[in-house]
Amino acid sequence: MSTNPHAPGPGKKGRDPLLLNKIAGGILSAGLVAWIVIQAPGILSGKDAAKTRAEVAKNAPATAAAAGGGVPSIDPLIIKADVSKGQQFVAQQCAACHTVDKGGANGVGPNLYGVMNDKMFAKAGYDFSSAVKSKASGVWTYQKMNEWLVDPQKFAPGTRMGYTGIKNDVQRADTIAYLRTLSTDPIPLPKPGQGAAATSAVAMIGPSSGAPAIAPLYASAVAGKGQSFFEQQCSACHTITKGGANGVGPNLYGIVGAPMFAKAGYTFSGAVKKAASGNWTPHKLNEWLYDPMKDVPGTHMAYPGVKNNQVRADLIDYLNTQSASPEKLPTTSASATPAAAATQTASAGLDTGAPTIKPVLASAVIAKGQSFFEQQCSACHSIDKGGANGVGPNLYGVVGAPMFAKAGYSFSSGAKKAAADGKWTPHELNEWLYDPVKAVPGTHMAYPGIKNTQVRADVIAYLNAQSATPETLK
Repeated sequence: MSTNPHAPGPGKKGRDPLLLNKIAGGILSAGLVAWIVIQAPGILSGKDAAKTRAEVAKNAPATAAAAGGGVPSIDPLIIKADVSKGQQFVAQQCAACHTVDKGGANGVGPNLYGVMNDKMFAKAGYDFSSAVKSKASGVWTYQKMNEWLVDPQKFAPGTRMGYTGIKNDVQRADTIAYLRTLSTDPIPLPKPGQGAAATSAVAMIGPSSGAPAIAPLYASAVAGKGQSFFEQQCSACHTITKGGANGVGPNLYGIVGAPMFAKAGYTFSGAVKKAASGNWTPHKLNEWLYDPMKDVPGTHMAYPGVKNNQVRADLIDYLNTQSASPEKLPTTSASATPAAAATQTASAGLDTGAPTIKPVLASAVIAKGQSFFEQQCSACHSIDKGGANGVGPNLYGVVGAPMFAKAGYSFSSGAKKAAADGKWTPHELNEWLYDPVKAVPGTHMAYPGIKNTQVRADVIAYLNAQSATPETLK
């Protein structure tokens, strides 16, 4: 007699043991087809897709890689977020792992009722990983939730949460706005005046996706490689011949130097038209191509962007040649070789766009910097005099010391190139701590950076104190 409780009984036809696998495979296949349809819009268009496809795209899992660099404030989008769309997204994307009802049980992930303004990674009855607990600091604010949801693995390297993140800013704002409602006493919304000011500021400075500068790479750019990339990745949606018709995306002949999002005969989305500021310069194309969704929050285009710096340079070089009057692409120096250009760029110091800490250095608190260091940095760095290098170098006396040159520690080639005989000044530390990956493309340090200006000042003040000859910070 069979002891298998699932074995078919006498006279009954056995169930197909692979039935559930076949069903799951069918669902995954359907999802893949939907993903391909959503990804079809062209690289440079930002066009509103058909309403049904736009709705699918808004609620589909994002696939773009997180952009290097700081995560801009979500406050302006929270103010006008659509809570119902956020609820729909959570039901579709999150409900398999999380419950949201008051008193609901924890599942694969913790229950999310009351998560906003609650302590980070501290839900009663849920066993959080050490990776996320090491990142816990205070409560879940709008910005902290924003930084977590855009890329959980980057926020807390080693987290067990395998979700890739919500890369569309509007979609993320809708989700956070819905999470806010899961409370008997929801936290206040951001002030409308602040949101409007932030939105205006973004419009005034033009697109910004945090793309690494590629000016030194134009000297070695190969238009033929750019053409090959275009034909493989872009030609399904864009034509580039003179007088060519618009397609899913606009015709791109003569785009370098042309007005942004303004091709005759082509209907652009409201989001990209608001972001238009002057003409398509190589710099603006670099920002757009790196991460369209971060460059123009609210665009319906789901293309993840071209993350390889040289490939973007090759592509822009090719786009520039498709014109009756190609422009001269920028380089660090008119006669510089690629190697010389890279050296000149490095000599200029680190540049991540970090807000200056000068106004808050006077109020920096060494003890707070120490507390932050112990929570966030001590797993990789020692800071006692004569301490051993670990995952990262020992940091005793780092202020005023040569950059990326700690004896006995093997730095990445990217970090060594960025050193350029410079020293760790408060300015350089500020830029580095704000966003290491943007400061030194190619660095092995995956830490997402410290976005709070006062916290960076506190940490730098503490680092400065750990020295036989502390400097006067100013």
